[in-house]
Amino acid sequence: MNFDEFKYIRKAIVIGLLLVLLYIVFPFIDTFAYACAFAYMALPIYNLLVKKLNRTVSAALAIGIYLIPITLITIYAFSTFLNIVLSIDPNSINQYFLSVLNNPLLDRIITNDEMITKYVNELIKYAISQLSGKIIDVGYLAIKTILVLFITFYFLRDGYKFKDVVISFTPENYKEKMRIYLQYLHDSYKNLFISCVSLSIIITILSYIGYLIAGVKYAELFAIITGVFALLPILGGWMVYIAIAIYFFLTHNYAKAIFIFIYGELFLSIAPDFVIRPYIVKKEVDIHPVLVVVAFLIAPLSLGLSGFAIGPLVVGALNAFYLAKYRDKKI
Repeated sequence: MNFDEFKYIRKAIVIGLLLVLLYIVFPFIDTFAYACAFAYMALPIYNLLVKKLNRTVSAALAIGIYLIPITLITIYAFSTFLNIVLSIDPNSINQYFLSVLNNPLLDRIITNDEMITKYVNELIKYAISQLSGKIIDVGYLAIKTILVLFITFYFLRDGYKFKDVVISFTPENYKEKMRIYLQYLHDSYKNLFISCVSLSIIITILSYIGYLIAGVKYAELFAIITGVFALLPILGGWMVYIAIAIYFFLTHNYAKAIFIFIYGELFLSIAPDFVIRPYIVKKEVDIHPVLVVVAFLIAPLSLGLSGFAIGPLVVGALNAFYLAKYRDKKI
């Protein structure tokens, strides 16, 4: 066996191993995508901490600082929802069940013991199968969540090495072009993830102020929902404040309905799009609104929840190539 033959065999083995590795990790591609997204979201905190601390401690603290408000918000939203459920008048529920139990058709069914036994057994079997499936899904989700946090930590700590590794595998004639493209890619991802999160937080604060002034019940919960909806193009926070305005209008609170509508249009729709977003998003990174819709709306509709992370990664990579190659003609 000569040297050339050995070289081709070695390359074939390496390619085969890479394909096997891709096959292994492909079911968890959304995990890596979310880890990348969360790493960029936590990047501003990491960059502040790493000036005074080492990379390992900075990455761990950045993730912790980022998770604390998310955890508190989740606990608050759940407790508020629980309070809403518990505040429901039990008398109205009792009246509903009494009306159902007094149904003549139900009396006829109850007299048939065989039919009752059959349907009860079917219901128990269905409930057990669904419950077992949900338990498995919850366990699978827990594993993925732990993996996302684990991979996010290493993306933050060792992400700077990714650029050097990619460039080391790039042919000499294309090293500089690859270096430029990776910088554009970094800016695109930073623009997509960080600016959207920052804008969502600002809209959450503004909506809370408006809902508080209008005396909206559970203003904090509706403000959080408005901020989350603001992450989704087309849907947006307008769906929440318009619904609240309609509710006030139907309950004859016309002043509050008009206030919520005007406040929402000015501070939750016009100001974020024409004042706040241009300030947050860096001018040197230009992402067309259609691409944002593809990244944050069409991708989730096509791929499910994983699309919220995979969509921006794909769109960001294509956008970076377009900007570097055709708009700025640097590669």
